[in-house]
Amino acid sequence: MSRTLTKLPADRLMSVVTGILGTDWTPPASPQWPVVFTNGAVDRQLTVYPDRLNHRLVFIAASTDDPDDFARQRFAKYTPDLTGHDTIDGWLADGDLDAVADALALILARLVERPLPERAEHANPLQTERERLAKHAQELAAHASHFAAGLIWSQPVGDDAQRLATLAYIATRVDELRGHKNPRR
Repeated sequence: MSRTLTKLPADRLMSVVTGILGTDWTPPASPQWPVVFTNGAVDRQLTVYPDRLNHRLVFIAASTDDPDDFARQRFAKYTPDLTGHDTIDGWLADGDLDAVADALALILARLVERPLPERAEHANPLQTERERLAKHAQELAAHASHFAAGLIWSQPVGDDAQRLATLAYIATRVDELRGHKNPRR
């Protein structure tokens, strides 16, 4: 019987990982790469596959609702000692996987017990710019009021005029960045 390196290593690793995870996790129906275990009670899935380029195993914990959401995944890697084997597939096919079960158990326990990261809400750049401009508009209005009051009451207006000029320059620059032409330039 010839052995294929695509199914047998997956089957061997799947049985070791199944023994580590226990009965709470459901193994896949067929042992093919990537091997995906699921745990419906905690809405998690664990994906396992060999990274052939770097000769290591990769483990990914994710939500079963959206397993492709990269922001809500946790990763772990295990690099075995490949002495006597040319590739990770050779090690998976012929290596002593039971000898590394304790190390894999530690890695998997840390990976599946930690909560998945929450999706970070990124600020909308347009909204941030609007808020910044609204703040500048409030400052401009306040300085314009001080400037007008200073003119009316014959008080010094130089500082307020300077602040108005600075804010006017910022507003002009924002308009230019938005593509509006300024006829005074």
